[in-house]
Amino acid sequence: MQILFISILSGLITYLVVPAFIELLKNGGALRKNYRQKDVPVGGGFLFIWVGSLMGALLGLAKPFPWTSMEMSSAAQPSLLLTAAALAYGLLGLLDDLVGTRQQTGLLGHGRALVKGQLTTGGIKAAAGGALGFVLAAYRSVEVFGGAPMGTRLLKAAVDGLLIAASANTLNLFDLRPGRAGKLFLLGCGLILLGGSPVSVVLLPWVGSFLGYLPFDLKGKVMMGDVGSNALGAVLGLASCYVLTPPARLMLLIVLILIHLLAERISFSQVIENHRILHRLDLWGRREP
Repeated sequence: MQILFISILSGLITYLVVPAFIELLKNGGALRKNYRQKDVPVGGGFLFIWVGSLMGALLGLAKPFPWTSMEMSSAAQPSLLLTAAALAYGLLGLLDDLVGTRQQTGLLGHGRALVKGQLTTGGIKAAAGGALGFVLAAYRSVEVFGGAPMGTRLLKAAVDGLLIAASANTLNLFDLRPGRAGKLFLLGCGLILLGGSPVSVVLLPWVGSFLGYLPFDLKGKVMMGDVGSNALGAVLGLASCYVLTPPARLMLLIVLILIHLLAERISFSQVIENHRILHRLDLWGRREP
């Protein structure tokens, strides 16, 4: 009941505040051209990430696992680690929204810029995101694999850290049309929830908050920006670390790496638009002016 109440409250708060937040972004000049070359407020993800994180932290304090034998210190509860991931990766995304350019795209583009001595926000996100993912995964491994040898814990933390960082950037790769990245987030959350793990319910505050924001994104009134897509991806990646087995996490990481490599050579937007079913799913719910 606590989880349901907090999730509904999260969505309601976000839905009520979004219109005023859109005006705030407009008045502050936080605009970016969308795929139609129209200026649209960017950074809407800041709102739903903070609301979701606040409610997620409250959920952690509420000790939402009375029906399980799970024993975790309050600081290591999944909801609090997810909150840390959402805020930290959201901050990295906000940096890109504020001062990032689109002159270099993709990991290879940012890598070439770094070789030339040019520091890009994408390069910062890749380096800091990888390090942050490792720290989050290492902190989790202390609780979950505390009795394992140090080498084993470090290896698991490295794989999980890369998974978190890759998941964060994957949603960012698909945030090119209204609602697209959000639909992938909801799909991932749905699959995790269907897995039946008790930990999966801690995703609900972010799901609720995002659902409160989604109608405005689908109407093309606001873009979530990197602050939103990076944070949602990180939350999804960290949640996967809790609910998937180590082999499954390794397989998921390989898939995400392949997606990044493919993104350097093909346009996923073009692939989606040329596939009838994917295109219909992509258009679902969109009501752009």
